[in-house]
Amino acid sequence: MSDERRHKLVVVEDDPSVRELVCRVLESGGYTVVSTEEPAKAHDLVRSESPDLVICDIAMPGMDGYAVLRQLQSDPETARYPVVFLTAHREFSERVQAFRFGVVDYMTKPFTREVLLKRVEKVLLGLDRRSGHAAGGQGPEEVERLVAEVQRDARTGVLQLRGESGETSLAVRGGEMIGSPPAAELDTRAEFLEVDPAREDVASHDPPRLPGDRGAAAIADLPAILKTALVVDDNEPFRRFLASLLGSQGFTVHEAGDGEQGLRLALEHRPWLILTDVSMPGVDGFELCRRVRSHSLIRHTPLIFLSGWDEYKDRYHGLALGADEYLSKQTPVRELLIRIQLILKRYADLGARRGPGAGFEGELDVVGAPGFLQMCHLARLSGICAVRSEGRFAEIRLREGRLLGVKAGSLSGPEALFEVLAWPRGHFQFVAADPGEGTPLSETLEELLLEGCRRLDEQRRVASADQPPPSGGS
Repeated sequence: MSDERRHKLVVVEDDPSVRELVCRVLESGGYTVVSTEEPAKAHDLVRSESPDLVICDIAMPGMDGYAVLRQLQSDPETARYPVVFLTAHREFSERVQAFRFGVVDYMTKPFTREVLLKRVEKVLLGLDRRSGHAAGGQGPEEVERLVAEVQRDARTGVLQLRGESGETSLAVRGGEMIGSPPAAELDTRAEFLEVDPAREDVASHDPPRLPGDRGAAAIADLPAILKTALVVDDNEPFRRFLASLLGSQGFTVHEAGDGEQGLRLALEHRPWLILTDVSMPGVDGFELCRRVRSHSLIRHTPLIFLSGWDEYKDRYHGLALGADEYLSKQTPVRELLIRIQLILKRYADLGARRGPGAGFEGELDVVGAPGFLQMCHLARLSGICAVRSEGRFAEIRLREGRLLGVKAGSLSGPEALFEVLAWPRGHFQFVAADPGEGTPLSETLEELLLEGCRRLDEQRRVASADQPPPSGGS
């Protein structure tokens, strides 16, 4: 093996004789080997050496192989390095657990020189060739073959099945399906897309259900007009999986591969929910959240971070920017859906009232004037909406979602609506009733919202520019 192609391996083994034997065998096979007998030092060693492969024992004092693996996986700098367990444990359950934790292979002691070198060569060759895409053929047999391959190799990603009856996406973690694939038909085609283990993950298995827990069924209670979501993630397999998951719950889903495109689609479609990754090229999730919260038209849109890395400082930063939730991509599917349902419930409830003159009410600082007006428009509501804010009063009349008239103090028409859009706090109450006679405004509600929010953002920019810079220290 030439110097340019020499693979570097890190060996973590507390038994000196075994460690020496493993290193000697690997070096005789042309590999560069660095080792340690202290598992607590494994993380720093891997970080400094950047190996092609880590070979680690399981049973070690103080810190076992699983703890080493978790420590490597928790650091974005070391999570990309593949790990092989070399252990005396031969139990099948131990092997299954190891693959679920994310190892790429599992070798048992004792071993011969030939066996060790062949297994390491096979693992490295498989890593070099693995493209992340394992397309299957058509029909039940080909689907079964692909599923068996994904499970055998303990791969993590998204399995997609397409046929005349529709499309299904299933998450796979360490070769284990999250959910059961439907029976494949003759026209069913299968495709597997692997996520990048260095920075991504897919949803975890659902925890056991508790008595009385409705789980994702509560999503069905949400009004149809609220089921519009935007998924922003540069990892296409995970984005597809999430879009498919929401689509199965009745959502219309828009997809974006980066924050710039995400903001553009958010302004164009004005979804009721944004789910975004944090780490993306160009405009990342944090910057997307900042821009959403600073834009009057969409600033109240619920936003959830779904990150491959769930560290406290990132979580704190995301929530400080105004996100409604910061979740790990390992969050169980059912919990994710419950969190979405709870967030959107604030729109679904809005103090809904029953009986004659039924309608809804709520606070401006929760949903925003654009939010409740958009809801009236999409639901084609007819009635009168009273808005009160710090001694100010406005009345908005609608017929089938179109504006008949707006009054706010001495203002009327579009200028009155622009005034209401500028109220950051207050209370609104919509009553379903005959809004009276009148001709709808020539401008559509869509046009008025865009213009009003444009004016409001421009005023904020001017006010910000006029602010004097902060003074220096005394």
